[in-house]
Amino acid sequence: MAPRLFDGLQIANALQNEALPALQRLADGPSLRDRALARFDQDEPPAYLSSTDEELDDMPPPRDPDELNRCLDEPLNDDQRNHAARILKDWQIYNPGKRYDEEVDVERERVRRWVGSNASKDTWDYFIQLGLARKGRAGDERTNIIARRNIKRRWQKLGVWNPEWGFPERLDNPQPSDKTNEWKWPWQKGDAAAEWRAKADAMSANPHHPIARALQLRQGMRRTEHSPVVPRSHLEHDTSASQAESFIISRPWFTMATESSEEFARTMGLGVAEFRRVRDGNVMERWMERGDWKEDWQVSSSRREVLVGWKWRHESPSPEPEDLSGLNDLAAFELTPSEVDALEAIPPPPPPPPPNYDPNYNPSGKPMFKVNPTRVPLFLPPVVPRAPSPPAAPQAAIEPAQPRPRRLRRQPSAQPQPLRRSARIAAETAARTANQPAPPRVAKPRARPRRRTRKNTAR
Repeated sequence: MAPRLFDGLQIANALQNEALPALQRLADGPSLRDRALARFDQDEPPAYLSSTDEELDDMPPPRDPDELNRCLDEPLNDDQRNHAARILKDWQIYNPGKRYDEEVDVERERVRRWVGSNASKDTWDYFIQLGLARKGRAGDERTNIIARRNIKRRWQKLGVWNPEWGFPERLDNPQPSDKTNEWKWPWQKGDAAAEWRAKADAMSANPHHPIARALQLRQGMRRTEHSPVVPRSHLEHDTSASQAESFIISRPWFTMATESSEEFARTMGLGVAEFRRVRDGNVMERWMERGDWKEDWQVSSSRREVLVGWKWRHESPSPEPEDLSGLNDLAAFELTPSEVDALEAIPPPPPPPPPNYDPNYNPSGKPMFKVNPTRVPLFLPPVVPRAPSPPAAPQAAIEPAQPRPRRLRRQPSAQPQPLRRSARIAAETAARTANQPAPPRVAKPRARPRRRTRKNTAR
């Protein structure tokens, strides 16, 4: 059963929102309806399209792998060289900051492995900070500075380090020189600024750029061919800009990128079936076959790619990796004043927060909120402690407390108390019998009338 493209609710909504309003417009406007009918009457039916099976039969079958490799082995034409030049520019192959970012990943991993296995307790606590710093982990920032120090010393031995470069990924007080995408080689100025003109004919628009020079040196060469490299160990202080550019484009990592861009340019016009027949990694395999590949070229775990080195096998050995055993004694570790200042500028991790939450706790001292003066703040200002009150003046003498007077018993009243009714009647009867006057009546105090309430009224 074929799958349903639309359900009933979608069809109903389409009829309600689109079809019915269009039909209503045609019904309200006779001229609009006549124009639409006339347009359909004048249109001719589309030509009959035959089946595409015959066209698929006319397509040439995929070429044999051997024949395909022979075609790919041909030298690059002009369009392919322009495409390879644009690829190298997109890869930022001549940017020293791009190369630094690739090397610093490997160097940071090397420092972390050494600290995790060989460092003392103090060094471990210094580089492996579990507490968060103000804007990041203090240990990661220190590791980054040590990795930069090692790369700097290696590039100084090669003669390619620029003293104007800063400290990349610096979190506290960053500088414009910390941006690696804006780094320039020491000789990259004036006529050797290597400014790129983005045009379709990249080779003709940038004839003096190092990328164009690297591709021109390989012009007319087949895929399996390569030119020998003149052995060079490092750049001298008085080296010209042209010689420095020749040194960079002859390095293994630059040559690997150049051959890889040519490989992409060769496979640009292949179909899907033919592209699948091309083996991956054939540039590395050719280097292994001719003995140019080094086993010590490491793989960056963060970038998942091989980091090709600076020296060929027939050249002097590359600068050895910096010894990290000195990290156990930072006082004796060779650091420049700028590196020491960068390490000291890293704030230590803040103390742990108090057990009870305090809304006014702010160890950094910076304002925690941005107050808008046109609005009423939604939080109370911090409590300002009161100044201690001055001590009271001492009194000359304190009077002893007077004892509370003792409560006396109520004495009986001297006024005669009214007799009971029965005793009064008996006294009156006895007085009449004895012909004596009756005792005077004592008025009984009248009771206070009760306040009439709703409850008493209801009764």
